[in-house]
Amino acid sequence: MKKLFLYTCFILFAGCAPAPKLLPLEDGLKVNRENFMSVYEGEEVKILVKAQAWKYSPSDLPYYVTPLYMEVKNLSQKNISIDRHGIYLLDDRGNQYNALSPGEVSSMLSYSVGFSLGMAYYSSPYWFGWYPYYPYYPPTYPDILNYAFVYGTVEPKAILKGFLYFQKLPKEIKNVTLKITYRVNGETKSVSFPFQVENK
Repeated sequence: MKKLFLYTCFILFAGCAPAPKLLPLEDGLKVNRENFMSVYEGEEVKILVKAQAWKYSPSDLPYYVTPLYMEVKNLSQKNISIDRHGIYLLDDRGNQYNALSPGEVSSMLSYSVGFSLGMAYYSSPYWFGWYPYYPYYPPTYPDILNYAFVYGTVEPKAILKGFLYFQKLPKEIKNVTLKITYRVNGETKSVSFPFQVENK
C-alpha cells in the first residue's frame, strides 16, 4: 500500500511540472508572438501553426504532451496530401519527435487515478464477509480525438485543421522546429516553423 501511494504521488507531481511555452520565430514567416502564431503562405498552400492553443479537455494536456494547432488551406486547383510521417519536431540537440496519434495520447493519460466504492464478498479459513473494493475506470478524452488534425488529402480551396500532438519537450531544450512535408501533384515540398522554447 505504501509503494502504491508513493507511485501515485510521483505520477501526479510529474504531471504537474510546468508546461514549456513555444514562442514562434520569424525566419521568413509571418509571426504574431502575442498569439503564438506563425503563418507560411506560398502560391499553392497557406499553413498556420499556433502554440499554446489547447483550450479543451483535459485542460492540463500541455503538461503531458506538446499540442500544436495547424490549419492547411489549399490555394491551388490541385489536391494537397499530408500524412503523419511527414510531420515531426526537431530540437536544437538533433532529437526528432514524431507526431503522436490521438489514441497514443489518450493511452498516455490513462494512468490517471480513479476509484469508485463498491462491495465484494471474501472468504478464507480465518475470515469471511463483505468488504469494500475500488475498481478502476479509465478516463475518456473525446476532445483529443475530435479536435485532432486528420491527415489526408486537402481538396482545392479547402481547409484542413486540428491539433498535432508530440511528446513533451525536455527542460534543457531551447529551440525546436516543426517540419511539415506535403505533396502537390506528385511533387514533395516542405516548410519549417521554428520556435524558441521557454521553460519556467
